[in-house]
Amino acid sequence: MVTRASAEPDEQWHRQGTAPPVAALDGGGVELVRRRLATAQQRGTPAHLRFKWANSGTAAVLVLLCEVDGQVSVVFEERNNKLNSHGGEICFAGGKCDPGESPEHAALRETFEEIGLPAAAVHIVGELPPVPNKTHSLRVHPLVGVVRGPLALQVNRNEVHRVVVLPLAHFYNPHMRRMVPFRSSRVCIPEYRTDKPGLRIWGLTAFILHEFL
Repeated sequence: MVTRASAEPDEQWHRQGTAPPVAALDGGGVELVRRRLATAQQRGTPAHLRFKWANSGTAAVLVLLCEVDGQVSVVFEERNNKLNSHGGEICFAGGKCDPGESPEHAALRETFEEIGLPAAAVHIVGELPPVPNKTHSLRVHPLVGVVRGPLALQVNRNEVHRVVVLPLAHFYNPHMRRMVPFRSSRVCIPEYRTDKPGLRIWGLTAFILHEFL
């Protein structure tokens, strides 16, 4: 099941933002995303992303863009609440890299295993700087991919409760977010709300999403 989430305004949520820069995933829109990601890579890693790594473990996630009802949207998973790790939380598809596996291959493999989207349906357009998980035991590589055409999924219910799709414009609406400290650092990032009580986009997922936006 694919659920489109929305939200009502709330005066407590942060009031800043602009309109989303990508209106469609046509050739021009995809090229704009690709070019901006490439430009960011050329500029080098910004100071707030220069982390200390505990070890060399790697993982990968997929920031997946699609079009639903004519709007550029972002695909998330709500994890099965019976899972021992991060149960019931919202996240991007992804997981640990197998030995010798590239982050891109791992992100595509995990996406297929979790929501049934084949690698051939995803066009990788770039990546974001790696970020650590909470224990700094994994270097998490965010890949950015685009799906053109209908979003046909087969959700693995053992891992995923449901797929949540939010319009890109949702994240540029200042009523839909508030600024909170990221972990114990002095860096503040948005925490995004959805229409499901208790379901919010926060932590590492929000950090990655904010870097992408």
